[in-house]
Amino acid sequence: MDKELEQLNELKQRFAYMFTGQNLGLDIYRGWLSDFITACEAIDALLGNDKRGFHWRHTKEKHGFARYYFRTDEVRPFRLSISDGKGLREITTGLDGHEIEQQIAKLCSVAEMASLTKCMVCSAPATIQRYGGWAVCACEKHSPDVPGDHLKKAVIR
Repeated sequence: MDKELEQLNELKQRFAYMFTGQNLGLDIYRGWLSDFITACEAIDALLGNDKRGFHWRHTKEKHGFARYYFRTDEVRPFRLSISDGKGLREITTGLDGHEIEQQIAKLCSVAEMASLTKCMVCSAPATIQRYGGWAVCACEKHSPDVPGDHLKKAVIR
């Protein structure tokens, strides 16, 4: 087993409650794993003994960077991303009056923003670039222009 997959499996054992419950897919990218682990640790510390039914609803790449969606027993946030060609606009609803969940959303945002400048494969410095219709945050070594299936191998589950 490789290092990142071992780290993800360990994370799933440490915080099993985060990875149970109905989800739409939990894709984690190797290059963004350390920031995701940091977010999970911070969320667990924030929740303390009351886990509030927290679980990851969907983890993925969208618009070239990491996206982390969660739910709790009380909150089912709804996020809408709108790309108008000039930038990305985000709208999130469903967190009003829920301070803990608002803090969780901020922790997720920190991890997501970190992925804007890290290669999704190896975490080396990178920028989001367009390749055809796709946005990808990859270093020169892992650019879609480089032959191989390194981007497909970047996803771990």
